Amino acid sequence: MSALLNSELRKLIYLRANWLLLIWSGLFAALGTVAPILVLNSDNGPGRGAFSGTETPEGINAVFANAAGGYLFALILGILIMTNEYRHGTAVGTFLVTPKRSTVLVAKLIAASLAGLVIQLFSFIFAITSGFIALTFFEPHAPVPAELLFKVFRASAISGLVLGIVGVGLGALVKNQIAAVTGAVIWTLIVEGLVVAFVESIGKYLPAGAITGLVDVDFGENDFNFSIENYLTPGPATLVLLGYAALFSLIAMRTTLRRDLD
Repeated sequence: MSALLNSELRKLIYLRANWLLLIWSGLFAALGTVAPILVLNSDNGPGRGAFSGTETPEGINAVFANAAGGYLFALILGILIMTNEYRHGTAVGTFLVTPKRSTVLVAKLIAASLAGLVIQLFSFIFAITSGFIALTFFEPHAPVPAELLFKVFRASAISGLVLGIVGVGLGALVKNQIAAVTGAVIWTLIVEGLVVAFVESIGKYLPAGAITGLVDVDFGENDFNFSIENYLTPGPATLVLLGYAALFSLIAMRTTLRRDLD
């Protein structure tokens, strides 16, 4: 097992595409904190009245809650870890060297969870740093409490671990890499976002809704009638995310063990 895990980790380190994905995750998360600062401090910004400005604690919460938003890239990396085997035709060789497919899959799941964690921690640091820099141009602003940063860090770490595993499950279920990645992007950025925003009774149980519950910060009065009270508290939200990890691990296991290789 240790040899297989080391092999998976080496693949992650030596593939240039993975480093590009890491950089893109940081830029995406940074956009999530910098853009709201610009909008909330613009007199004519289209979203100026939606949330409180950065001179209020609620406005600061609305900005830095987005620092956990890079989880899409943890999901994509998990998909790549699994589908690269099929895309490059190495799956046959991998399973010939280690005929017990479950062992290979466990190594991939562990590697994906660790890679997802790294991506989310990197994007969290990048987003927080970018947010602090952007705030220096809009003084005075409300202080950024350590408790807020801890909550977002917690959400980033747990979501990174879980979404990496979910990605492996999706990659095992949908062997076509382009289809799997495209579907994940559409679901995460469009479908899931709309459900979480407008159908909270369902959205709070989806990964993005659970992550929102993990962040657990007050956004104050806003034009969207968005309230953290409509979401799960951090404990149940963590259990929901762990449930997704277990579910997609099972999907990956059953799909990989039963599927014939081309």
